[in-house]
Amino acid sequence: MNADDFGMSAEVNRAIVEAFDKNVISSATLMTNMPGFEEACDLAHRHRLLGKIGVHLNLTEGYPLSDPIRRYSRFCNDVGMLRSRQTRFRLSKEERLAVETEIAAQVRACLDRGLCPTHLDSHHHVHTEWAIGTAAIAVARQYGIKAIRLSRNCGPGIDFVHKLYKLLYNTRLRMYGLAKTRYFGSSADVQEILATASGDVEIMVHLTREDAEKISDRSGDIGLERWFATHELASYL
Repeated sequence: MNADDFGMSAEVNRAIVEAFDKNVISSATLMTNMPGFEEACDLAHRHRLLGKIGVHLNLTEGYPLSDPIRRYSRFCNDVGMLRSRQTRFRLSKEERLAVETEIAAQVRACLDRGLCPTHLDSHHHVHTEWAIGTAAIAVARQYGIKAIRLSRNCGPGIDFVHKLYKLLYNTRLRMYGLAKTRYFGSSADVQEILATASGDVEIMVHLTREDAEKISDRSGDIGLERWFATHELASYL
């Protein structure tokens, strides 16, 4: 179970660290260009989370860490801020190199703070776009990162065309040795897989405080204590 958005804010950071302390999650991915990044790095060291932290690549929110990507209006606005997600399956050579430079800068931000990323995923799943995925694979290989998150391949709402694309994308990750699970989805997506299939599963959660005592996955509106109890995993809490 991976918690996305580590570093987004102090509130998210607190929820993620508490989830680690309770053994609810096994890893988290860090946003290097968001307000809570420095605090998240400090917490990762203080709570001995080295070896459990990846990079949550961010090309859709905040400001980039590198200059080249600011030149391209498909990615940044007039003040240099990253645009919200658009479909960009094809990039020019110059755009792809700018994306690769930005991804590498986000990886180096973690390395500069003593965190060696174990895996990559992305904010709003932009790394699953083919051209951006190509850049992510190149950076992962350059820095010895061993895993990249699959494109979601379980749960409802995946039509035939998207299933075919996801199969091609995930097969490419497997060919590079970067696919470390068989399935990926949200806590809602994976329920049928957990009940009926075998194979490693990555579950994505976005953590927040449900109340003074409970942590919830805000992406699925599921209290993690209830979720684990449903799947007979309450002993992990």
